[in-house]
Amino acid sequence: MVKCPKCGTEVQPQKTWQLVAPLPDADGRVTIIVMGSFRCPNCGYSWRQKISTIKVGPEGEVEVGKAAKKKRKKKEKKKESSGGKVIEIDLSELYRDEEL
Repeated sequence: MVKCPKCGTEVQPQKTWQLVAPLPDADGRVTIIVMGSFRCPNCGYSWRQKISTIKVGPEGEVEVGKAAKKKRKKKEKKKESSGGKVIEIDLSELYRDEEL
């Protein structure tokens, strides 16, 4: 359900259609956008709006949205934080050892 931008009434789409991206993304997935045409029964306002975005690829379907972006960011942070131990070397000590 989508809310009317004028009066806030929940509205069902009268018509839906799909837009398919001509080129895949970096992971080889094709983006499909589901659009809808709406008319508010309360105020009569009509508009078109994106309903959802889906990416289809070799690993299957992935729905794209705010929740999916949050999950992706959490996974990226986990990968960054699970790095190994950092060892620092002062190169001036190496050069001093070679001179002796």
